[in-house]
Amino acid sequence: MPGYKRERTASKYEEKNVSEFVATCLDFKTSISFHSASEATSLSEHIVLIGTEEQLKAPEVSKLPFHSADVAQVIAAASAGSITGTFSAGRRVNVGVVPTAATRNNCASRPDVIGVLIGQAIADGKVKTLDVFVRCAEELAVATAAAKSMPPVFTAKKGAAEKAYKAEVPSVRIFFPGNLTAPAASLAAVATNIELSRILFDAPTNLLDTTTFTEIAAGYAAKLGCGIDIIMGEELRERGYGGVYGVGKAAEFPPALVTLTYKPQGEMDPKDKIALVGKGIVYDTGGLAIKAPATFMCGMKGDMGGAASVLCGFLACVQLKTKKEMSVTLCLADNAISARAQRNDDIVRMKSGHTVEIINTDAEGRLVLGDGVYHACTELSFTPTLIVDMATLTGAQGIATGHKHAGIYCTDDAAEQRTLVAGRKCGDLCFPLLYAPEYHAPEFTSPVADMRNLMLQTNNAGCSCAGHFVVENTSKDFKGANVHVDLAFPSHNKAGGTGFGVALTVQMFSGAF
Repeated sequence: MPGYKRERTASKYEEKNVSEFVATCLDFKTSISFHSASEATSLSEHIVLIGTEEQLKAPEVSKLPFHSADVAQVIAAASAGSITGTFSAGRRVNVGVVPTAATRNNCASRPDVIGVLIGQAIADGKVKTLDVFVRCAEELAVATAAAKSMPPVFTAKKGAAEKAYKAEVPSVRIFFPGNLTAPAASLAAVATNIELSRILFDAPTNLLDTTTFTEIAAGYAAKLGCGIDIIMGEELRERGYGGVYGVGKAAEFPPALVTLTYKPQGEMDPKDKIALVGKGIVYDTGGLAIKAPATFMCGMKGDMGGAASVLCGFLACVQLKTKKEMSVTLCLADNAISARAQRNDDIVRMKSGHTVEIINTDAEGRLVLGDGVYHACTELSFTPTLIVDMATLTGAQGIATGHKHAGIYCTDDAAEQRTLVAGRKCGDLCFPLLYAPEYHAPEFTSPVADMRNLMLQTNNAGCSCAGHFVVENTSKDFKGANVHVDLAFPSHNKAGGTGFGVALTVQMFSGAF
């Protein structure tokens, strides 16, 4: 169904605005480009040099085309974490120092600091073009840091609503110390998809609803030659997807389960078949168990962060021509309130066959994901060996693993280690959650159904219990591994969406880095 076109409203004015936003998403390209330092000829008036103290004092730095006695003086005085500026031959040159310290649960190249330094250089100079000379050779980590540090593309400020909601952002050239090991176009594809994920996260629900999200996914399927399957609205109920349907049935626009599939041309990895699943709650009021509007509801446009991450990670892998057969399933719903809203005490029949007593309509993400993971292991044209779901699932994640590390709930030690290593390599950091289903299953005991959707004791390993609920809905015949990624806090910061999860997917499955 690559030609999917939303059926939304009869308003020409509103539909024009929405169509322009959809076009922004489908046509988006990053303004970051990637080069080796030897390609630096004509330079911008704004330059930033980034490295550790040792890297900045290496002899090769003195050969850079903007180097001067003033730059050398700034380097000599610089300290870890600082960014200091000077002028050299009429150009503004900022020098940023990256700490060498990184614990075993961090990325050794410190892309978190590199991104902050790039962001400061952009903000301090209010630049339209910026040349960034990094002394770190970790290409994916740097590309990820750069894409996360860019000013948000989505905006409705200063007339941008009349310009497809797209901000004017600076052009940034990243120069690596040696020759690139990955094609520049591959790095640009990763950066594009990280920024696209950020656009989706930042967009409000009156632009990114279940129909427009579906249209964007279908547009990319058509562009890239991917297969696509869309189950929407009443068809979900008739086909037994009670989790997704129940959460989204009260909304203005229908819930949907959207699956894109990719099969490599030519050589294909016969052992590694990947199914991605993403929580796509385009807005979460909490349902009838309503969130406090002033404190907990604002920002819930970002409750589709998991779906944005897996979609954009999948798109990047396809663009990088991964040799793995892959799919991505978006579980899209608007957890709204109306006369049709799901109630506490309702019993939902999941696609897996489990019945679920609704204890709290605000524990909705696990319901849509439960249908999504079952779909991924039974309804595709291939049987995956690994299912990875990503979700802004629990507030407990921030307490368990913090604001920088996603919590991962894994059924298999090898899959857990694979995810942890990939995160430390690319900068999308993860930390394992407790996997002990024998202790978590009793929390979901219901007197009237197979399960309940919230634990009996909400202070008992909430992240792990939520992951258990999701995994419990995979088919009993599924022999592969599950990785549940709760990215509730790493998915955003004060500026908006971060694009967390895209680079993690690329590092794990693209084969390009």
